[in-house]
Amino acid sequence: MMMMKLLLVEDATIYLILLQKLLENDFQITLSKNIADAKEIIGDQDYQFDVMLIDLITEGAMDLIRQIKKNKRLAPIPIVALTASDNPKDLIQAFDYGVYDCIQKPIYEEVVLRRVKNAANNYLRLKEINQLRESILNNQQIDELTKIYNLDTAKWLINEKLNENKNGTKILFLFHLKGLKETYLQEGKMRGDSLVKEISDFISMNFRNIDILGRVQEDEFICFVNHLMSKELANLRKEEMLRLFSQKKLSDISENIELEIGFYETNHESTYENMYQEAKKQIKET
Repeated sequence: MMMMKLLLVEDATIYLILLQKLLENDFQITLSKNIADAKEIIGDQDYQFDVMLIDLITEGAMDLIRQIKKNKRLAPIPIVALTASDNPKDLIQAFDYGVYDCIQKPIYEEVVLRRVKNAANNYLRLKEINQLRESILNNQQIDELTKIYNLDTAKWLINEKLNENKNGTKILFLFHLKGLKETYLQEGKMRGDSLVKEISDFISMNFRNIDILGRVQEDEFICFVNHLMSKELANLRKEEMLRLFSQKKLSDISENIELEIGFYETNHESTYENMYQEAKKQIKET
């Protein structure tokens, strides 16, 4: 496993030696005994850090922190500050400058180790999430036929929303196109694809742009309601969509196709998979 990378800025030799010995088993450490050296190091694109440990008593430390937080490349990296001050105003100022955490001297070795590791681990987790988000949004987000989210993207986005809103009202609609597979077999791929796109547009028109709409199976769509909606309103939406689809079917939808709609509403912590299965259960019980 690759070691995490730490920039240690400390002008007191005794603390420099102590901290290096304390952290060297968990971090690849770059040392700086003064602010001028530290500024030169952070200006070098070849240096990559997962956390910075900076002693605020080092002359120019606040200016260094301010420079780091103004730099787009460096700003996300957490800074853990060492301080000999017990004045709350000094701590508040450090946090105002963008410090992630403060550790007061004299230090307790295990506390320093835990808090620096926590800062680095949290940064790496956030970095991984952002990279995954970028990968999904850039490379995998769209179902090629309908131009809405595919399963992986819809599932990931919905789970993100569920994590943000653990106890609020959440509603997931599931739409099943009963008879679609038979339509492909009997009327051909071109006709089947045309119907899928038409029904996708029909579903999209009944929800807001902020809602998360996805094609999760060949014959299934989902919509996660990303705005306030009660269970009663969700049921009305379901009945209205079934009525509209029945009218639409009379004109230009294959007689083989039936639209089945289920939804699941919860105020408790949940996952996409759980909400999907509950919505599917409602369809089966209808």
